[in-house]
Amino acid sequence: MNLNKISPSILDVKLEKDMIKLLERSFARLHIDVNDNTLTKESNQYPPSKVKNIKTSLIKDVHLMVKNPKKYILSYKNAGAEIINIHVEANDVEETLDLIKKANMKAGLVINPETKVKAIEPYLNKIKEVLIMSVHPGKGGQKFLKRQAKKIKQVRKLNHRLIIKIDGGINNKTIKYCINADYIIMGHYLFKEMNPMRAIAEINKEDTAHHLRESVLKMLVEAKSGHPAGSLGMADVFTELYTYMNYNPLKPNDPKRDYLVLSNGHICPILYASMAFFGYFNEKELLTLRKINSRLQGHPHRTALPGLETTSGPLGCGISQASGMALALRLDKKPNRVICLVSDGEQDEGNTWEGVMFAAKYNLTNLTCIMDYNGIQLSGFTKDIMPLSNLKKKYKDFGWDVKVINGHSFKQIRKALNYKNKRPLMIIAKTIPSKGVYFMENKWEWHGKAPTENAISVLNGS
Repeated sequence: MNLNKISPSILDVKLEKDMIKLLERSFARLHIDVNDNTLTKESNQYPPSKVKNIKTSLIKDVHLMVKNPKKYILSYKNAGAEIINIHVEANDVEETLDLIKKANMKAGLVINPETKVKAIEPYLNKIKEVLIMSVHPGKGGQKFLKRQAKKIKQVRKLNHRLIIKIDGGINNKTIKYCINADYIIMGHYLFKEMNPMRAIAEINKEDTAHHLRESVLKMLVEAKSGHPAGSLGMADVFTELYTYMNYNPLKPNDPKRDYLVLSNGHICPILYASMAFFGYFNEKELLTLRKINSRLQGHPHRTALPGLETTSGPLGCGISQASGMALALRLDKKPNRVICLVSDGEQDEGNTWEGVMFAAKYNLTNLTCIMDYNGIQLSGFTKDIMPLSNLKKKYKDFGWDVKVINGHSFKQIRKALNYKNKRPLMIIAKTIPSKGVYFMENKWEWHGKAPTENAISVLNGS
């Protein structure tokens, strides 16, 4: 899903400063609904004074659900509105549209469920945008009216230059009917858990994982160094994790959060890409990877970036770190979960097995490890460097529960994460190193070799 097409709507949402910052990291517009009890039965949540107090770089796109919009135009102009949408059923439509234009704002007309598209024809030369309502204007959380999506094509045929928006009842199930709109306005679905980027990812996890892979490649191409194989191979796992875990990008140190430990720190590009997408920082910062004074170094530095739980680089330390966290949480009687990501190559390390034994001794059922079982490491294939034989049996013998899955199946990843383990849980995720770039896949040489622009083109199918 192209984030540039999504416009957050705040009909019944109270915006805090931190949430505004999060929205600015991912979106271009902010849709603001206004009621005054004349066109709908709802009262106004966002009068001009409140809209003015929203300090943001987002384009303020105001929807006046009012009978007499003319009296509000200049007030919302002074509040920072750049676009104002009025209803065809409102009073003084033509005069109001002229006033919007005179105030150097873009004018839009709203098509309600009962309104025919032809109703906007007399005003086509006065408007830049059209807002199609896929619910009855007023309350949020209404059921999507599928028939309204057909009006997108009708408006496009009427005037192909118009920017077409659709609003109302849109979620991960109904968005497929709206993809031909220029902007898809979402409110209730985005903010139901106050974690809008998790909601976006749930719309299409394949698209999200592809976006993360593209971000990884762009970072490594810009840095001219880094580790693509594991980063690309784990994109599906990271996508599922960030739609599953309990976390709050606005409060990285939230005491209720799940703890994510990255043992194989060299695949931090996929961790950084995930953190940026899910709202911890702006994706633009990703291109600073490995640069002087960047927060995003070639191995994660815990104190450099809020949201990182550990500093990692030396392989084999992660399970011990995660086990310590899990034991501390248990002693404090806290329900948080610890998730540790490890590589198959790390199984060569003796300190890995020290952590494995520690977790088994204390039966840390709040610890889940996910192994990137991709068959490669720095200088060759794992089977040649240090044969791992039957890792499933090894972990079971060491007192762990074990699940072996396809690391590119969201369904299998989620099922494994939901498993009711009675011992520490190891999920062995079979992945394809450099997944998505055919000429790099399954080749150990790409463990730590920077890709070129060509890899991005191949990923995107060109």
